[in-house]
Amino acid sequence: MANNQASVSKLNRRSFLMGTAMTGAAATPRAPANAADASPEGEKRPNFLVIMVDQHNPAYFGYAGHPVVQTPNIDQLAASSVNLSRAYVTNPVCMPSRASFFTGLTTRGHRVRMNGIPLSRDIPTMTESLRRSGYRTHCAGKLHFRTSGTPTGGAPSDTSPEDFPEARAHWLAGRIENLPSPYYGFESVDYANGHGPGTWGHYLHWLEREHPVEFKIFQRKTALEPPSPAFHHYNRTSFKWALPQEVHPTTWVADRTVDFLKKVSRSSTDQPFFLFCSIADPHSPFAPPKELAYKYKESDVAPPLRREGELDLMPPHYRAQSETDLITSGSKGQSMGATDPYRAECAAHYYALIDLVDQNVGRVLKTLRETGLEQDTVVVFAADHGEALGDHWMWGKGPYHYDGVVRVPLLIRWPGHSEAGYKHEGVVSYVDVAPTILEIAGLPIPVGPTSPVPEAPNAPHPWPGRSLAPILIGTDRSTDTTALIEGDEDYLGFRMRTLVTQRYRLTAYSGRGYGELFDLQEDPNEFHNLWDVSSRRTLRDDLRIQLLEKIMETDYPLPRQTSRS
Repeated sequence: MANNQASVSKLNRRSFLMGTAMTGAAATPRAPANAADASPEGEKRPNFLVIMVDQHNPAYFGYAGHPVVQTPNIDQLAASSVNLSRAYVTNPVCMPSRASFFTGLTTRGHRVRMNGIPLSRDIPTMTESLRRSGYRTHCAGKLHFRTSGTPTGGAPSDTSPEDFPEARAHWLAGRIENLPSPYYGFESVDYANGHGPGTWGHYLHWLEREHPVEFKIFQRKTALEPPSPAFHHYNRTSFKWALPQEVHPTTWVADRTVDFLKKVSRSSTDQPFFLFCSIADPHSPFAPPKELAYKYKESDVAPPLRREGELDLMPPHYRAQSETDLITSGSKGQSMGATDPYRAECAAHYYALIDLVDQNVGRVLKTLRETGLEQDTVVVFAADHGEALGDHWMWGKGPYHYDGVVRVPLLIRWPGHSEAGYKHEGVVSYVDVAPTILEIAGLPIPVGPTSPVPEAPNAPHPWPGRSLAPILIGTDRSTDTTALIEGDEDYLGFRMRTLVTQRYRLTAYSGRGYGELFDLQEDPNEFHNLWDVSSRRTLRDDLRIQLLEKIMETDYPLPRQTSRS
């Protein structure tokens, strides 16, 4: 309890700092002469290790009670962390979710409404604030702040690598060798984007240079056995890859993370660091390395969460997604066939990729401990969104806000402050992550590109989230919170907005009379849509008003008024 009381005192000082608004990048505090003395009263600032995985359903962990998947290393981290068990993304697609994680803004705020829209360089990120205050910032793995492709309909050679620094075509053509520095606040990046045999960046250059035999296996997508019909039916999504685990992209990202930690531990300076270990698994294609390809059998696979006839009560695009083309972020593909017999094979491979993720997370955490950095480092484990994996007849992610897609794992361990093993069941959002990290670091939240109006001291702060630090140290156990989730897939011709409360999930559609309403207490699997149930109409209307209020609450009030006329 003494640690918690000390934490409260520190948080009070930090809250004062957060109230001192920063007026954009130019006014961000410069790095102090001694970074270790930058915190209030000379308090040493902690390091941050943020581990993010990609498309990981929050139910697929041992600590979450999954009956098959083995995740002993992440389970151990959960036991020593605060488990924010009801954390929700702002948008269940890679680019929008990652943009919210790093900017503290909703999809409307940062304007990355879907994949394929670059994050504006004018919008402050928490990494830029940390870098300017003296933190050493580094990423190993995937970022996805800017588009992986070049403009639709145009040749890559007609575009500038400077405008598309993450684009696959430019990296493969040798037009790009490194990301610019700083890159959204990251001083350096060991870059690996894409998934499985579609990975590119520094990883691919390394594989070709250091492991030419394995590079050929990578290029040819060599399988351990002739792929089943699932390989073709799922658009080359599921197969047993002949690539050895030691040169797999996920292993490479963990290796680079380990290298960074070892280098920091040997440094003679006390400069704090922010290290982003961004693993692109267990995202499809579900192609586990040869050592894990046979670990999980199809007979081991847990059945999907689904009920016959449930789509009859859902908006029409759900059935279209299940029975026809899968369309996500503007791209069409073959049907993922969530109803066909190949689902079990894909799920077994998904389990194997999770196993691979866990092993590498374990290596990173072991290095953190062995280098003596563990007690000075805040560890965050998260995912950019979930995976349906056949639940509700759906696959992947997209314009459906089921729990397995929009809820994500979020574990935070703050040595000496957070309550180990505490499971918080209140709703939190990814707009809360950046304020939390900055508050722990003793830094104010950036205001943005324009100054506040002196005559309007009550103007809303641009970042709509809240710091979760009081939850971590045990002074806040409230659960009367809500989260907003958005979806703007252009091909559907409508927008969807979701409000999640402690008990309910409501999803409304622009210009449509239908919607979704689930009682998560009575129906945690979301099998029964109550939108049209007459006895729930008053509840539905009340939640729609709450949704409207949440949208207004979280609007981005920038740019500021700079004159009266």
